[in-house]
Amino acid sequence: MNGLAVTCPSCGQAVGNEPFYCCAAQPANSVILCQTLEEATSISRGDVSLVHCSACGFIFNAAYDPQICIYNRKYEETQTHSDVFNTFNHELASTLLNSYRLRNKTILEIGCGKGDFLNLLCSMGNNRGIGYDPSYVAERSQAVLSENVTFYKQLFPEKYEGEQADCIICKMTLEHLPDVHHFLGLVRKSIAPGNRPTVFFQVPDVRPILEESRFWDIYYEHCSYFTRESLVTLFQQSGFKVLSVTNGYDHQYLMIEALPKDTPATESIETDQGHHVDSLVDSFSVAVRQHIDRWQQLLQSWHAQNKKVVLWGGGSKAVAFLATLKCPATVNSVVDINPHKQGRYLPGSGHRVVAPESLVNVQPDIILAMNPVYLEEIRNCLTSLAIECELFPMSNEHQEF
Repeated sequence: MNGLAVTCPSCGQAVGNEPFYCCAAQPANSVILCQTLEEATSISRGDVSLVHCSACGFIFNAAYDPQICIYNRKYEETQTHSDVFNTFNHELASTLLNSYRLRNKTILEIGCGKGDFLNLLCSMGNNRGIGYDPSYVAERSQAVLSENVTFYKQLFPEKYEGEQADCIICKMTLEHLPDVHHFLGLVRKSIAPGNRPTVFFQVPDVRPILEESRFWDIYYEHCSYFTRESLVTLFQQSGFKVLSVTNGYDHQYLMIEALPKDTPATESIETDQGHHVDSLVDSFSVAVRQHIDRWQQLLQSWHAQNKKVVLWGGGSKAVAFLATLKCPATVNSVVDINPHKQGRYLPGSGHRVVAPESLVNVQPDIILAMNPVYLEEIRNCLTSLAIECELFPMSNEHQEF
């Protein structure tokens, strides 16, 4: 780490805490499509050095270098090949459309990925859409493409001069940005005086990551981590009135709804907002090392017993899990249902990502579901392939298999 950050990127308060979690040489991108083994294993790497702000509870990677992260057409973050995720997306879209009467309106999505959610909102509500994302690739979208959506293959501009929106959406993007206060300020400045669009953001919730020592949910691309309190503080100080903050997707996501207001909050931050994070990071910093050691021992033990271990989910969790444990040979295969990932190589470890059907030949002994929310979906797939093995949800509670 090149020196400790002086101020919190979220609230601007002085940060004097030392890093509570460090992990060196993590792959800079975890969902880049790598065509060859060499490309996957030679990917740029960076250090993770997590620091927390005791004033607002915000957590950030003080060693983050945005120059080594790549966001282009090789970026493949799509989750819409899963029926479980699609159900969540449809329910969320219906809620937003109905709650804010988004019919025949204009919707702006920042960090729209392949445009699946924006296309869904526009097709369901006959809305017009504007999407920004440098990784947008039309042919990799799973949604029915709407003629009323315009996509820009670029980052959201410093000075937005496009059409004013009735709703601004930003899902799973804010955690990728190092200067979150600056970015939210750009969003606020993009709203013309007198306009009152609904603003909806979705980010990972760091609380269960800390409580359960989920080191596989900490990866280089995610340089910013939010608790409910730190997210509210950021929005209030950036000129928004917070309407609600809810959890979703098995408590993995925080979802905040807000409206612009004329002046940002100027009152001092209640320092107890960060105090509960102080205790969480203290317990995490001790427990996580024990869990990492135990996982290394467990994988080595299975390997010595000639057990075939498979990770289900060739995304960020698998990349972080393998890069942190540094024993890739103990895992036989990595499976993903996304056809765009199949046949490519996992960044960092270089595992070739395969389709579920390949497991018929592998005949695994143990499958670790990297995201437990898909456990039933995985189980049904295994049943259809007549594959019998032990299937476990990824959790530190299951280290005594």
